[in-house]
Amino acid sequence: MESVINGKLVRLNLRTGEIFMQFRNTGIWKVNTGYGNGDYLRMNINKKQYYLHRVIYKINNPEWNIDDCSTNNSIDHINRTPSDNSIQNLRNVTNQQNQHNKASKGYYFNKKLNKWRAKIYTNGKHIHLGLFDLEADARDAYLEAKKVYHII
Repeated sequence: MESVINGKLVRLNLRTGEIFMQFRNTGIWKVNTGYGNGDYLRMNINKKQYYLHRVIYKINNPEWNIDDCSTNNSIDHINRTPSDNSIQNLRNVTNQQNQHNKASKGYYFNKKLNKWRAKIYTNGKHIHLGLFDLEADARDAYLEAKKVYHII
């Protein structure tokens, strides 16, 4: 599969996941593996930096605007694993939907009250869901609230 990104033709080998770019218009294609020391790899295309997961999503969805970095155009890793850039793991969502997919369990033990507290974060606010004697009840309260507030 291939797509033009920032004026350069970029190819994705579906079998290996490698990304190729033409080297200085010579007809020679080179693998660009990406770089970075965190979870999210980056790569340069015509002197512009892109996240690798956005490049892979663009190659698979040529009509998608990779340069639109608005809050309505995020790419989410469905399984919450940033190093898994398989197209099956990537989806286009809003920034808020992307935040909902963070690895937070939504409840914790409050030592001072000796209770489990459940809460959920949405629209920039924490919503208190209750205090519970049992961890399972706090977890259930969070999971029910997630169905209401974190619709993806």
